[in-house]
Amino acid sequence: MTMEGPVAGLLPSPSKRPGPAAELSLLVDVGSAWTKAVVVARARGRWRIAGHAAQPSAWGEEELVNALVARLAEGADRRVADRLAELLGTAPRIACHTPRRAGRIGLAAISAELSGASARRAAESAGWTVAEAATADDGRSLVDRLSALQAADVDAWLLAGGFDHGRAGQALEMAGLVAAARGASRTPVLWAGSAALADEVATLFEPGALQTVANPRPSATEEDLVPLRHTLEGLLQQLVEPGGVRQLTPVSFRRAVAELARSTERRVLGVDLGARYASWVLADADGTAESRVFAEGGLSASSLVGPGGPARLARLLPLAIDELAVADALQNLRARPGTLPQTEDELAIMHGAARQLLAQGAADEGAISGIDLLIGSGRTLAAAPRPGQAAQLLLDGVRPLGVTELAIDAAGALPPLGALDDAEIREGMGMLRDDLLTPLGAAVVCRGGHPGQVVMRVTVHRAGWPTTGPVELRSGQLQLLPLGRGQSAELEIELEAGVTLGGPRRARRAQVTVTGGALGLILDAREVPLSMPRRADDRRAVLAGWRDAFAREPSTPVPGDQP
Repeated sequence: MTMEGPVAGLLPSPSKRPGPAAELSLLVDVGSAWTKAVVVARARGRWRIAGHAAQPSAWGEEELVNALVARLAEGADRRVADRLAELLGTAPRIACHTPRRAGRIGLAAISAELSGASARRAAESAGWTVAEAATADDGRSLVDRLSALQAADVDAWLLAGGFDHGRAGQALEMAGLVAAARGASRTPVLWAGSAALADEVATLFEPGALQTVANPRPSATEEDLVPLRHTLEGLLQQLVEPGGVRQLTPVSFRRAVAELARSTERRVLGVDLGARYASWVLADADGTAESRVFAEGGLSASSLVGPGGPARLARLLPLAIDELAVADALQNLRARPGTLPQTEDELAIMHGAARQLLAQGAADEGAISGIDLLIGSGRTLAAAPRPGQAAQLLLDGVRPLGVTELAIDAAGALPPLGALDDAEIREGMGMLRDDLLTPLGAAVVCRGGHPGQVVMRVTVHRAGWPTTGPVELRSGQLQLLPLGRGQSAELEIELEAGVTLGGPRRARRAQVTVTGGALGLILDAREVPLSMPRRADDRRAVLAGWRDAFAREPSTPVPGDQP
């Protein structure tokens, strides 16, 4: 590859290069807890990922460079081995960062269950935290609601309530409360309620203060959060991170996933689970993408340590860990999100928390199906000690119906590459396409059927190999079959009556081509979403069985054996 083209500016010019081995650049993602750095270097005429490292963000740049030097020293050209620190320190960089703080929004609505719930979901999925919420049915007096709203420190206000073409007096009352609480401040206000009330609500504020958005709850049976979410995303970037929006990790991650989907012509779901934020990006084959950003969706989420949080998590662990120990570990994770688990119990708690957060995000998304590629990013997913743990986190949490290939962004290169401008992102990702993702394998996830009954039969055809199967899978079972990285296989899938892979048509047979990875082929007939036995011992036995299945080497079943 030549140094011509739009990406050439990211790499040292010929006059500045000490030698051929010094052609390198850095990709850096500065998170709230961890900083990830990737060294991109030219080797044998191609640009490749030469090494990567991660460390707590609080340690500073010098320690990060030292970690990279240690990773590169063994394979570095001896002519520059003693100058690696200098070269890394002066190398061109592509960087992104977690938003420095979350936007804080005040919410006022008629109903906590309808308009309030819809507005809250839209705000939280756009990267806001709800600093204060007041609804007409929250049981507080008018004075108490007003006092709470006046005490809230917010960047914006969100008003919701009333169905379109209706005039709900309570919606005007809540808008009046916000007008009184806001006082003389210039804080922007969004009206996402009844279209019939928009003009009346506008009279409560000074000209230009109120922006009207499509009602996310136009009727009792309809909900459309997308217009409100898009408006809130734009407002957040304007108020909290003016300028340099492309360098925000949630934005750059979305752009990278969208380009990956476009270049591979696949439907891709990317999940970036960080210490503070969680980002979900769904991109279609044409490169269009929708994202949801949860400012309280990371491992330091308050929902994990709030009332009942530790108890819920303790019930979902394969080990018998005391609830107080779980609570202590979660509090430590919230206070020091850069902490690494030191024991098996701590690792189980961290992974349990990640599964729960992923399940919450998946529930908010609705049934997830028709995904060609599912990518896990962020330290917990991409740096799991074993590939099987990463695969289990993705499958247990997201539960993607259908045939889906799984991969992780092990180096953490996707978000920084997404910070390139439009003219460069395509070439930058194209240069590193072989190194960007670590494939975990392919999963076939079905839903339906009766307990204990056969729900799916899968036959695997590989060129030059004997045919495997048909492998019968009963409801609730899990089976891993060998299929190495880069190996392709043709699958013949036969479903029993009432069983589906999540597609629009309930076809009983399907033929698909998949590519393997570290885990091979994963056949998953567990429930969607997962459900657990009520008795603690039975529940732990089931969870331990799943954990052990993902830890074993994939094997070809002997005819007549049950998986």
